[in-house]
Amino acid sequence: MYKLDKVGYFWRVVTNDPGELLRVARIVWTTAKFRYLKRCVGPGSVIGGATQIINSGNVSIGRKCLLQDAVYIRAGTEGRVLIGDRAAINSFCRFFGHGGIEIGEDTQIGPGTLITTTTHDFSRELEAAFEKVVIGRRVWIGANVTILPGVEIGDFAVIGAGSVVNRSIPAGSLAVGVPARVVRKVEPPDPEAPQAT
Repeated sequence: MYKLDKVGYFWRVVTNDPGELLRVARIVWTTAKFRYLKRCVGPGSVIGGATQIINSGNVSIGRKCLLQDAVYIRAGTEGRVLIGDRAAINSFCRFFGHGGIEIGEDTQIGPGTLITTTTHDFSRELEAAFEKVVIGRRVWIGANVTILPGVEIGDFAVIGAGSVVNRSIPAGSLAVGVPARVVRKVEPPDPEAPQAT
């Protein structure tokens, strides 16, 4: 698990690229806004600039999470978006949680990933329906993945970049393609091994 040396990073910014201080100030402001004003982000989490959380009363982001720049989360008026501790959400991810999204602890989601819980009855009058998406613990999702309504992804699964996940993926599986299919099992980490904090 990646751990940011905040003091070292700040020192490198000050000595090598003082112009980056403006970006750091935006991150501090965005994090404070969602932590203290909107109260949807846990302690130790960092929220990148240009991130939007719509219906923030229906969003809960755990401790020590990292949301990079320009993440878009919309819970809807009836939906809930729950993100577990130490999750990492990369830039330009879009989550539409009208039907509910749950993301487990220590999960990492690559840039440009789309999770949607909304489907439409295209044979009639395009009436909307919502189906929950559940992503387990320590899942790794590559860049530009699309996850469709009703999908469950089990713990320790890996989803290859560019995949379209339209059905559930079992725990400990590597799935790739359009549509995503399981190509092999992956070994979960040793529970006795020391964990990053």
